[in-house]
Amino acid sequence: MTGPTPATTTNARICPDCNGFATAAVSSGPRDTSGDLPVTAVDCPACHGTGTVPLRPRLTAADVEVAA
Repeated sequence: MTGPTPATTTNARICPDCNGFATAAVSSGPRDTSGDLPVTAVDCPACHGTGTVPLRPRLTAADVEVAA
């Protein structure tokens, strides 16, 4: 038996630039003598490695200006 789904409150959304995969491993050259591949961790420049971006404030009727 399943219960009611709890309400979720989110204050962040997935980064559109990295799609939530905020850090990538980039190879930085050929393998060394022991066979290891040197890699560098690179963070997404848009979200700074968090994978989320803050929500934009919601517009209200008072914020909208109508041109005549």
